[in-house]
Amino acid sequence: MAMVIMHNMAAAETLHTLNKNSSQLVKDLKKVASGRKIGGAGDDASAYAISERMRVQIRGLDQAKANAQNASSLMRTAEGAVQSTIDVLRTIKEKALDAANDHNSDADRATIQREIDQQIDQVDENASVQFNGRYLFDGSADRADTAQDTIIKALHTEWIPNSLSLIEQSYGIRFNEANTKPKEMDVILKHEAAGSAQADALAYVSSSYVGSHTTGLTLTVNLNYYDSSTAKLDTTNVNGKSSSASAIYLDRVLAHELTHAVMSANIDDFADMPLYIVEGMAELTQGADDTRTQTLRSMDAAAYQGLFANGSGANTQQPYAGGFAFLRYVEKKGGEGSMARFMTALMNGGGKSLETAIGAAVPGATLKGLQDAFVADRTAYANADAFYKECCGIDLDNDDTGAATGYDAGGSREQKTSEDIVPEGGSAAFWYFPDSDTTMYDGGLTVHWPTFSRHTSLTFQLGTRANQNIGVALSDIHARAMGLADDEGGKLSVKTVDQAKTSLTLIDNSLRKALDQITTIGAIESRLGMTADNLITSSQNTQASESAIRDADMAKEMTAYTKHNILLQAAQSMLAQANQNGSSVLSLLQ
Repeated sequence: MAMVIMHNMAAAETLHTLNKNSSQLVKDLKKVASGRKIGGAGDDASAYAISERMRVQIRGLDQAKANAQNASSLMRTAEGAVQSTIDVLRTIKEKALDAANDHNSDADRATIQREIDQQIDQVDENASVQFNGRYLFDGSADRADTAQDTIIKALHTEWIPNSLSLIEQSYGIRFNEANTKPKEMDVILKHEAAGSAQADALAYVSSSYVGSHTTGLTLTVNLNYYDSSTAKLDTTNVNGKSSSASAIYLDRVLAHELTHAVMSANIDDFADMPLYIVEGMAELTQGADDTRTQTLRSMDAAAYQGLFANGSGANTQQPYAGGFAFLRYVEKKGGEGSMARFMTALMNGGGKSLETAIGAAVPGATLKGLQDAFVADRTAYANADAFYKECCGIDLDNDDTGAATGYDAGGSREQKTSEDIVPEGGSAAFWYFPDSDTTMYDGGLTVHWPTFSRHTSLTFQLGTRANQNIGVALSDIHARAMGLADDEGGKLSVKTVDQAKTSLTLIDNSLRKALDQITTIGAIESRLGMTADNLITSSQNTQASESAIRDADMAKEMTAYTKHNILLQAAQSMLAQANQNGSSVLSLLQ
């Protein structure tokens, strides 16, 4: 190599190496000091972007976990309020049972009533519980925006279960009998076409058959009476009142139609039974002497002869009114429990065993013999009202509907009027939506609901993206919404024996609502716990992945730091040597 002094290339190259080692040493020092393999986008652009996205995910997961834990605290607060209400309801039922016993005087019941009033006030206090300033049981989840949704709420909460209970009280027949088939029913809400066979029906049950067996049940509610240009549902009336003048209370119609459903599911050859027996039993459930008064008074002996001969009478009203009157006649002859015996015999023998069923209801009697006796008695009375009262126990002038469980039939001390034959709470605020698209009732019947829109009262954000949440629907549990108070502020009463007995059904319904609510709360709490565990696991795994991308391997980085530190020192030494190379030119001057 030529000897030059203008360009010391050895020193330049050594300086370049020195600078590289110094730069690398700075990077190694930064990694060792920070513990990070990637300190900025320049270190590894793609890995840095992935790591930052993971950091956002981790922060989100940690916040979602905190949300789940806060939501669990809220739900435990709600659970405490509902549990307290359940405890209160147990006390109220205990007091109502006490009041229903005749060892108490009315003065004693008045004392019990004062205690119950205080307990009901406590229910309202429980329902006013707040969490972080927010009321938990404000009833927003139970709001219905349409008549269809209101009807579904009423069907679910009271009209179906209370009708089934009424049918059981009347005849001892339920959906949980050993041979009951089917045990499922679809609910349909629709507008019936004008001129169709069911255009005038408020509601009806239809059965499908294979041979003698019922294979399917459908309950249809005709929305022409409840959501049309000419008729609307009164959403504040607990009995299902329509603005149509021709419509009776829907709860009574449902009790009638569900009698068909229970009988159809339990009695083989149900379709072969005479129409006046089928409709008469259904009318007997909810009573008919107030709605069929005109038909009853118009039916003379000849009309009944025609009804018994052809099974359906001379017009569409006769099998309802005439069948009701005949069965009340049978019940009066057979005495207490006669209708239960009649129904049991039909369940055992099928629809073709009517003769046997009559003999069970009235020992020694035959169907023809009772029909002839009925016609003879009707002939003997010129005054229809007197005949019905004396021979059938039907009083056409009082408020009792003549139902099997009412005063006129000897089944109750109090009259069962059109408003209270199907027992309900004092307010439509008691109604609430089903928890799912099916509901199982105590009688063994599974009801399939049409689509409905339930609001959520609370929404818990439990994920890192939009709509990763849980919606919670908490029903109103104030006294009015629990069926313990009416819209006018009146409270559940046990001041008389009859009121005390009636209150027991209402309290049971309130307990059912409270238990449904605490079950929902418990399920949400369980879900929140599992969600929190999943979020913790996801956060930990994401942190592990982010660490693998971004965190420095300290042993490796210390090795690299030591290496580049030694190389830097070597480069510094060699630079000093290279800088001395130019001085060798001076030897040429000697």
